[in-house]
Amino acid sequence: MNYIGSLTVFDHKTQEWQVFYGRLNQFMKLNKVTVENKCALLLTHLSDETYRLARNLVLPNELDTVKFEELVEKLNNHFRPKRSTLVDRAKFYDAAIFDGESIENWAARLRGLAVYCEFEANMLDTLLRDKFVLGLKVGRERDRLFEQDSRTLTFAKAVEIAQQAACARAGRPISTDGASSSQAVFKEEPVYKVRERRKNGAASSRASSDSERCEVCGMRNHQTSQCRFKNWKCKGCGSQGHLIKMCRNTKESVKSQLHNLEVVSDENDDHDCKECDMFNMS
Repeated sequence: MNYIGSLTVFDHKTQEWQVFYGRLNQFMKLNKVTVENKCALLLTHLSDETYRLARNLVLPNELDTVKFEELVEKLNNHFRPKRSTLVDRAKFYDAAIFDGESIENWAARLRGLAVYCEFEANMLDTLLRDKFVLGLKVGRERDRLFEQDSRTLTFAKAVEIAQQAACARAGRPISTDGASSSQAVFKEEPVYKVRERRKNGAASSRASSDSERCEVCGMRNHQTSQCRFKNWKCKGCGSQGHLIKMCRNTKESVKSQLHNLEVVSDENDDHDCKECDMFNMS
């Protein structure tokens, strides 16, 4: 007999019994399998290990004599785990979307977690909606859902809005470095060393100030040609035209000593430098 469709062999070590049993019912319904052949069809689609398990479950009876409904009941009782509603609800409430998981897969996984929670029918949609929204990561999808009216927002509508937001985010233009346009705005700017700039600025200002000093006395308020001490002799080297503090031939030890300056008035000396009349000795 040629059957429509195909049915894989069931192995209880790697497959779920409830899924296989659902496919088995649909296969028998599609091919209009008679009641007498249902048990044989089931046994022929069991692996060796699962066949031995079924044989042990019906002892002391033989598999050939057991009816289909009785065999299914034995397998259901064995493979159906003893569940705790509170444990299943804890898994439901603690669930969150995985990294890289799509909106569609997250919604489908959430529905599967609610199967054994025994929620009331009138509260199921609200619970699914709330957990779907709160389980999303912080981002555009969650922000869009927070803007909706909770009195009219359903679970299906929430999934649709999240899908639209995800598609809009995926459609943003990508920059040359692989980041989106919004991320490119926050590109790290080069950092400049302020300390080096200050050093260069200080050096340049010091050089400009030295160039403005009088080469005779070192003051800044007059030029060298207008200095009243231009005819004085240096007490360090004996040369005329500069004071000892501007002498380049005198050693530092001599410059650091205390010197007394004798102020000699010159009748022919006409200058307007008032600062030259005051001396700050160090």
